[in-house]
Amino acid sequence: MRLFVAGLGTETNTFASFPTGLADFRARLWVDGDVLSATPGPGIAPVQHWVRRGRALGWEVVEGLCARAAPGGVTSGAAWVALRDHLLGQVAAAGPLDAILLYLHGAMVAEGCDDCEGDLVTRLRALVGPGVRIGVELDLHAHLDHVLVAAADLVVIYKAYPHIDYSARAEDLFVLMQRTLAGDVRPVMALFDCRTMGLFPCTWPGPMAAFVAAMTAAEGRDGVLSLSLNHGFPWADVPIAGAKMLAVADGSAAVAAAAAAAFGRRFYAIRKAALLPFTPFGEAIAEAARGRPGERPLMLLDTSDQVGSGAPGDTTHVLRALIAAGIRNAAVVPLWDPLAVGVAFSLGVGGRARLRIGGKFEPQSGPPLDVPAEVLFLRRDAFQNQLETERIALGDIAVLRVEGIEVMLTTRRVNLYDPSMFALHGIDIATKQVIAVKNLFKQYDLFGPLVRGQLFVATPGTSNPDWTSLPFRRLPRPIWPFDPDPLGLD
Repeated sequence: MRLFVAGLGTETNTFASFPTGLADFRARLWVDGDVLSATPGPGIAPVQHWVRRGRALGWEVVEGLCARAAPGGVTSGAAWVALRDHLLGQVAAAGPLDAILLYLHGAMVAEGCDDCEGDLVTRLRALVGPGVRIGVELDLHAHLDHVLVAAADLVVIYKAYPHIDYSARAEDLFVLMQRTLAGDVRPVMALFDCRTMGLFPCTWPGPMAAFVAAMTAAEGRDGVLSLSLNHGFPWADVPIAGAKMLAVADGSAAVAAAAAAAFGRRFYAIRKAALLPFTPFGEAIAEAARGRPGERPLMLLDTSDQVGSGAPGDTTHVLRALIAAGIRNAAVVPLWDPLAVGVAFSLGVGGRARLRIGGKFEPQSGPPLDVPAEVLFLRRDAFQNQLETERIALGDIAVLRVEGIEVMLTTRRVNLYDPSMFALHGIDIATKQVIAVKNLFKQYDLFGPLVRGQLFVATPGTSNPDWTSLPFRRLPRPIWPFDPDPLGLD
């Protein structure tokens, strides 16, 4: 067997004003062949898994480009065409293939192209013809419709949010592809449009954990090979936005359609209870001020400026509010500010200066905060841990003391994944009254035992979780929560 593997993705916030260009992919993750040489991480681990699995079976594995950019604004048209055509050229040059496995995000939007993944896989199908099997792994915060489903043979989507199962889903896809190539199964896919958008974490108290368990239990029974709930990405104004239920059945379109509809309606019934709740900004700061000595810290999640949603990650609203509330025993992590990091390195540990922090990158970033700061910690090429064997680069970092508050500045736009982001860089969260993080849900399970509570705070910013306040114009209507019961099932 000859297998081609590659990966490409970014998550596009169409409300962000800054574009994503080719340089953003090269700066974040760009591995063009020899993927096993790269440090394992969320952007490449599935492709590395496929290379190892294919070689272990004696297959010839052809490695294509693996490229990822941090979530951000719309990808430039030139960058998208360059990336797409590079991958298509690699497939054309690979010679005869039996199968292709692609690790894509699913929510990439470019100038002139609302559905980059659908465009890529459709062109790929036209290039290789009907005889080559194509399998795709997607993030569950993807946009999905019949374009990609019609062009691929297999689509498997993460089941977990927070995203801890991308390698497990890569194995699922590989096994299904192996069985398809052997003639053991004949996959047929079906979609059900849930007419819903939002954020539905799978480990939050509520019905999502049971829903995911039910999907998993149904796989391999009654002709169903795979089930995936595509949650959708709620900060993108595109016509294919919203949650969809995907079913893969063995040889039967009717079985696939029935499974997709049954689980899609089941999700629709729990959508309100499964939705992640948000705390108004003022209420969150008031709760933070009620902390008592000896208590575990309260964790505030600055959701509107977390880079995982395409926001810049450099607003100072939370830091400013903590200072105004008289809260000093706190940490604010991470705040993206390459310029201030450079100044901090010039000052050195122990150096003091009046610095302009944050608020620099786009119109929704401001205002910056001008404050006296002391440099507490510096590190080049810093990282945080992820799962058991992976790392996520932070770039260069500087930890400053600002009005008694420890603030971590980074040169890379990053989310918090692991307590090591604090522990490796001189911040002891056990001693803090408040830790404020530009995150949404990645940290939830790991930090539960370490904090007295986690509040998801609707701060000002690019990724406002009050979707009804955003200027959507192209969403497929009706869709919940804009419309109360679009499927008429309540």
